[in-house]
Amino acid sequence: MKSSLILILASPRKRLLRAGSLLLLIAGGAHCGGSPSTPETGEDTDSAALAYTPCAQEARTGQFTVELGDGATSVQGRVLNGVVPANVRRAEAQEGECRLLRGRSLFCSPACGASQACDENGACIPYPTAQDVGTVRLQGLKADLSLTPNAANFYFNAGTSLPSPGLDEGASLKLEASGAQVPAFSLKGRGIPKLEVPSGAIAVERGKPVTISWTPPSTPGDARIQIVMDLAHHGGIAASLECDAVQDSGSYAIPAGLLTQLIDVGVAGFPKVTISRRTADSTETSVGCVELLTVSQTERELTLPGLVSCSSNADCPTGQSCQADLTCQ
Repeated sequence: MKSSLILILASPRKRLLRAGSLLLLIAGGAHCGGSPSTPETGEDTDSAALAYTPCAQEARTGQFTVELGDGATSVQGRVLNGVVPANVRRAEAQEGECRLLRGRSLFCSPACGASQACDENGACIPYPTAQDVGTVRLQGLKADLSLTPNAANFYFNAGTSLPSPGLDEGASLKLEASGAQVPAFSLKGRGIPKLEVPSGAIAVERGKPVTISWTPPSTPGDARIQIVMDLAHHGGIAASLECDAVQDSGSYAIPAGLLTQLIDVGVAGFPKVTISRRTADSTETSVGCVELLTVSQTERELTLPGLVSCSSNADCPTGQSCQADLTCQ
């Protein structure tokens, strides 16, 4: 959830491109990296390397993010008491760090109620709800921050502004949750440089690899790159090509075969790619895996042969109209 993190953009087209949140991204990742932990007292001055250990998507129940955005640093997160089954996608193909992920068809008969979710076995289960994890304190930001949950048990720094960037490059970050419905836990992070990606749309074509480029850090650190390519979000197709734990070297070639398979799944208007520089730490709690991400991210439009995206008929060539999937036909 380009993150989070909810950005209000000037034009309808950009609003469509930027929709979504970093929170509880459906990106796959490494297995949960820690065991239950309790907060320690005092400042965290650990300068040892921070392992990149996001939660696996099938185990992720919570996520906190520190996003270094343009002109602002935002902090938010929540912890659920279970995994939402529909958020777990099936890996249909993999090559290197990249996987083609597809949404699963979960069917329950009779249909589940409004407060229920259909699980993998065709049974209705209570829909996971957000939990109170107590006061969440973050040490290592340019201004220490303490967060309490709102009525929906969502944590965010509303009303508390942070410097931009709110975290120095290489600085150690520590998140401590004091515990409530979920027992106390702690997580670590690291300050990262802002991600810089060349401007302009990126061309995607069947049978050809696509190289994603960015400015690498002057000094290698603990961050990794995540690339998420979505060609049919506005067509209602739950599919993405996701490359995670990519080395922060300045470029990465997405395999042609996986790109072709993603195109074959379907294409809709305003396809996009999200590129993120991030650190990830995770721990196992009483309700599942919870992670902390420090993130700098950006989005770029994708172009495909023959695809014309639209917000209205005025965007389409003469004789064509804008369809429900935001393509001209």
